[in-house]
Amino acid sequence: MAYRLLVSIEVIEFIERLPVKTREALRSAIHSIARDPLGRSDALDRDAIGRRMQIAVTGDYALMYWVDEADQHVKVLDIHAADR
Repeated sequence: MAYRLLVSIEVIEFIERLPVKTREALRSAIHSIARDPLGRSDALDRDAIGRRMQIAVTGDYALMYWVDEADQHVKVLDIHAADR
């Protein structure tokens, strides 16, 4: 099943400020999420409106994303320190 990858501008801007190696690792993780969104998840959470959010940890960072089955989208909505 092919998913379209959508990444929030805030996530992109955050990643662009990181060191090159960290940036590359996070970009690779995002591409991996797009290929297999449910297989890449390390944890689950719920957002403010109750949507099931997947969490993928890469190094010191956690990427939060939502798999929108109806639209066939993977929506990367947040990034933060993994220990938060």
